[in-house]
Amino acid sequence: MNHASKGDIAVTQDIGLASTLIPKGVHVLSPKGILFDETGIQTALDLRYLNAKARKRGVYGKGPKPYNSEDRTKFINQLTKILSKFAGI
Repeated sequence: MNHASKGDIAVTQDIGLASTLIPKGVHVLSPKGILFDETGIQTALDLRYLNAKARKRGVYGKGPKPYNSEDRTKFINQLTKILSKFAGI
């Protein structure tokens, strides 16, 4: 995080890390192909907070769905979009 600068690309599943990278101008992408941006990161942070509160009460979910070929395709498409901006395509 300390070495990231504007225009870099970060792949992370960590919502907190994504929320600190976005204001720096870093393109943040999840392994499942979700592109985090300024408009959607607050919702993701709020959901993370609500899920943490539920876990403290003893309510546990099923966990994340397994990584599948659709996720891989979404990731490739989003990464291609980001890289094409740099290439001017």
